[in-house]
Amino acid sequence: MVNITPSVKLFYGGQQKLLHIFSLWPPTQVIDHRWLRWAYLINFVHVLVFWCLLFDLILVLYIIRNINVMDEVIRAFFLLATCISYTFKFIFVKANNMHFLQLFERFQENEVTHGGYSPEEQYIFNSTIELSRKLRNYYASISLSALLMIIFSQYCIDPNELPLATYVPFDVSDSTSLRYRLMYAYQCVALTLSCIFNIFLDSMFASIFIYVRCQMDILALRLRKIDANLKEPVEMQLKKCIQYYMNINELNLAIEKLVSKPISVQILCSVLVLTVNFYALSLLSDNGLVFLKYFLYQSCMLVEIFMLCFFAGNLDIYKSDWVQWKKSDRRLMLIFMQRLNRPIRIRSINASQAFDLALFVSVS
Repeated sequence: MVNITPSVKLFYGGQQKLLHIFSLWPPTQVIDHRWLRWAYLINFVHVLVFWCLLFDLILVLYIIRNINVMDEVIRAFFLLATCISYTFKFIFVKANNMHFLQLFERFQENEVTHGGYSPEEQYIFNSTIELSRKLRNYYASISLSALLMIIFSQYCIDPNELPLATYVPFDVSDSTSLRYRLMYAYQCVALTLSCIFNIFLDSMFASIFIYVRCQMDILALRLRKIDANLKEPVEMQLKKCIQYYMNINELNLAIEKLVSKPISVQILCSVLVLTVNFYALSLLSDNGLVFLKYFLYQSCMLVEIFMLCFFAGNLDIYKSDWVQWKKSDRRLMLIFMQRLNRPIRIRSINASQAFDLALFVSVS
C-alpha cells in the first residue's frame, strides 16, 4: 500500500474522518482485530437501516398517504429526492471504498513518478488546496443554513408540529409527550446526518476534480517552460510532458469510472428537487418564512450542481511557445496538439453527456 503524504491527504482527509464515523472507509486501522471489524460492520448497518432506509420509508409513506394533497406531497418530496441520492451514495461508497482508496494512492504515485514540484508548481498546488478548502466551507455554510431553516421554520410557524412531513405510526398530537420528543429528535438527527454526509462527499468529489485541474495547470506551466536552450533536448522535455498528460488522462478515466454513477444520481435527484421547489415557491410566496426555507434549499441544490459541473469540465490545455523549435520537435508537438483537441472530460452515465457548465445550464 502506498504511503500517502499529508499534501495529498489535504484533498480528502476531513472527508475520510467522516467516512470512518459512518463505517464507510476501509477499516485499515482495525483490520487485525476481529471484534472491531464486527463493530465497524454493525455500525454501518445501523446507520444504513435506521438513519437512511427508515427515514426514506417514512417519507414515502407520507407521500402515499397524502397523494391527493399537493402541498403535503411537496413538503415531503423535496426531502425524499435528496435522501434517495444520499442513500444511493452511502451504499455506493461502501461498496467501492477500496477503489476510492486506490484512487488517492494514484494521486500520490503521480507525484512520486514525476519527481515532485518546482516552486511555481508547488504554488499552483497550494492554491488548489486552498480552493478546495474554501469550496468545502462555502458549500457547508449554505447547506447548514438550509438545514437549520428546514428544522426551525416549522417551529416558528407552529411549535406543536414536527419539523418534517413524515409518516408517524403513533399519536404525536401532544408536544409534551415522550413519543413526540423522540420523533422530533429522530427527524432532526436523520436530516442532519444526510446533510453532513452530502457536504463531505460532494466536496470530496469536487476536490477530486480540482486535483485534476491542478495537474492540467501544472502541465500547462511545464509546456510553457520548455526551452530549446536547456541542456536537455526539447524532444525529451516534450516527451516527459506527453507522458505526464497521458497519466492525467488515465487518472481522469479512473475518476470517471468511479464517480459517474453517484454524481449522475445526485444531479437527477437535485433536478427533481429544483422542479418541486420552483412549484412550491410559486404557491407559497405569501409566507415569508416558508419562502425563505425553499429559497435556501434551492440555492443549496444549485451550488451543489454547479461545483460538480464546473470543476469536472473545462480541463483544456493549449499553451506553449513551440514555433521556435526545430522541425522534428514541432512535428511531435503538432501530434500532441491534435490529441489536445479532444479535451479531458468526466462523463455521466450517458456517455454523450459530460459534467460541465453546459449540463449545469440545461438543468438549472
